[in-house]
Amino acid sequence: MSTADEELLADMLKAVEANMVSLRDAFQQRAQLTAVGTAANKRVTIVVNADGVVIETRIADDIDELSPAEIAKAVTTAAQQASAEIKRKADELVAPMRERHAGMPKLSELLPGIPDELSIPTQTEASTAPLGSAEREEPDAERNGTRRAGPGVTEPGW
Repeated sequence: MSTADEELLADMLKAVEANMVSLRDAFQQRAQLTAVGTAANKRVTIVVNADGVVIETRIADDIDELSPAEIAKAVTTAAQQASAEIKRKADELVAPMRERHAGMPKLSELLPGIPDELSIPTQTEASTAPLGSAEREEPDAERNGTRRAGPGVTEPGW
């Protein structure tokens, strides 16, 4: 290994160490994040933690002006807003690390023949469609017996 390669490797190791420190700090900051979503003219407010778990639900005194279906929709909408906001906040925390990573040399510059990017699968985004909706149905769900049966939350008999 040449002196230039050794210096490049040393610089990469420093960058990795800095990223690990930043990652630890980001994880600590992320754990404190919360986000709020509101709906139905602020009659419904949902607060989620960094994992998108509902930690508080507030219902206004005039909620009785809404039907049960409207209340259910408002709760869902507020929770989805809060979830989207917490994702945005978490993405902001890791943005500086992504920028630093983009400026790092490629692996193939140090080790010829190694792929520049390791193939790490990414998660598929979860559906926000309601249960039983056409968007959520699998093409062969009926055949496999996985189709949901029975009334929903806002239907009689739930």
